[in-house]
Amino acid sequence: MHQPDVVIVGAGMQGATMALAAARSGLTPLVVERGKVGSGATGNSYGIIHGGLRYLQGLSIGRWRRSRQAQAWFLDNYPDHVRPLACAMPLYRHTMRSPMAFRAASALEACLYRGTGLARRLPGLQLLGAEEIARAYDLPRRHLVGAALWHDLVTDDMETLLRTILADAGASGASLLEETVAGDLIVADNRIAGLKVTRADGTVQEIATPRVAICAGSWSSRWPQEPQAASTAALAFNLVLDMPFPGDAALAVSETPGKGRSYFLRPYEGGTFAGTYYRPAPGAREPEVMPADIDAFLEVLDRALPGYGIAEAGVRAVMPGLLPDTDGTGRTLSAADTISAPGPAGLCHVLGSKLTTAPLLSIDAAQRLWPEEARRAA
Repeated sequence: MHQPDVVIVGAGMQGATMALAAARSGLTPLVVERGKVGSGATGNSYGIIHGGLRYLQGLSIGRWRRSRQAQAWFLDNYPDHVRPLACAMPLYRHTMRSPMAFRAASALEACLYRGTGLARRLPGLQLLGAEEIARAYDLPRRHLVGAALWHDLVTDDMETLLRTILADAGASGASLLEETVAGDLIVADNRIAGLKVTRADGTVQEIATPRVAICAGSWSSRWPQEPQAASTAALAFNLVLDMPFPGDAALAVSETPGKGRSYFLRPYEGGTFAGTYYRPAPGAREPEVMPADIDAFLEVLDRALPGYGIAEAGVRAVMPGLLPDTDGTGRTLSAADTISAPGPAGLCHVLGSKLTTAPLLSIDAAQRLWPEEARRAA
């Protein structure tokens, strides 16, 4: 094995796009993954690459713009691995999720497209009438006034998308070690000199490299050099239910119609993909979902859609992950991305808050951490 210019720990979306950004900066990356590609939070995610329309209801214009830029990145680079996904949200009288609120968000978005120069890549927002959405879905009818229908992107095969990104990074010499556990850093004169790894057969190997980029999400905290400000104490999980789902659009519902956290359901391999449920998990190193968590999620979905018998549905799969939170308690998800270089020299940590914007964070990290290499590659 040739000495890599950088070892990237983790082969989820952040690690894969970090390898691509490194390769496009002129570096030769090696990716180390303790399981299989996409076996962590990325592979267990809902798979939506969202465009941030709902951010505009809170006037989070920066987050909207970055989400739309990220959607464009996926459409430009991997159009064969993403597709438009229609998303419908029932709207109710006397709530913030009303036709008026979505009309205002849609009008603001149209202005932002003109002002930022971004091109609209997906169909714009539509508003459906109450009878139209009620014919498609068995919804709570009290105060129902219609539905918002918009399009985001979704990937139906996350592992294939990740392997394609990694293969593109490999065009510049990247390589991949799966079922390989990253261990101790090798440090000389307060600089990274390499990384010890343990292969599936128990063989310990020392990989010489001047740079290590940790993109391992919740598992990153095993390194003592990890900055304590970033934590992943929010347990998130999705369920695949053994029940058919009507229609082709994803449906966003809430336990109290029109209020509170939204949960999305969509068709998935003859069943129903439902997500995402969260609970605090302070101190957790692995995403452990308890039977009580599954029961709680099923009960919430059953109250949101009482006509579907969700509480009695069988569960085909539980898809968990640990996500960044604000303070280590796991009560509030973080919207911040982290790029840090805590030391020794050559060590960096990249932790993203959203699957959608992971590629942009990787590009930012490469430009910040390896500016000279990027200039030479350009």
